[in-house]
Amino acid sequence: MLDELGQKIIKELQDDARQSFREIGRKLKVSEGTIRNRVKSLVNSETMKISAIPNPERLGLNFMCIMCIEVRVGTAEKVEHLLIKNPHVYFLCGCTGNFDIIGTFLFRAPHDFDEFVKNVIANIPDITRTSTFVAMHVSRSPWEHNLDVTALGE
Repeated sequence: MLDELGQKIIKELQDDARQSFREIGRKLKVSEGTIRNRVKSLVNSETMKISAIPNPERLGLNFMCIMCIEVRVGTAEKVEHLLIKNPHVYFLCGCTGNFDIIGTFLFRAPHDFDEFVKNVIANIPDITRTSTFVAMHVSRSPWEHNLDVTALGE
């Protein structure tokens, strides 16, 4: 569980990851060394990662879809490992329900998605069925809204 200081550090870095540990320490009323050590610990424990979050739309990736994938019994991990190698895969997870895998895929245009289905999905024999949902607009995204770790920690 993340303590209050850890939550506040993450919030500060979400607001501006370029600010110095000294500046964060000043805002949170703790030493620069404390911030440096806590950030190192948060990163090493894989609680957080400091990186740039690109906006796919600004990169020309204007066609986003969610694909539900059914696979042969016992092959979900194999199929996931094949799919995660593809640069169009933005998010992928195993799931319960009528499908085994759900993914978010990003493309420049519908014809790029069509090529992906024909050249990637169709060539994975363990995929037995898919159902695809095209995103018409994005209401909440990681490039516009931060995960509120404080609210989730309550």
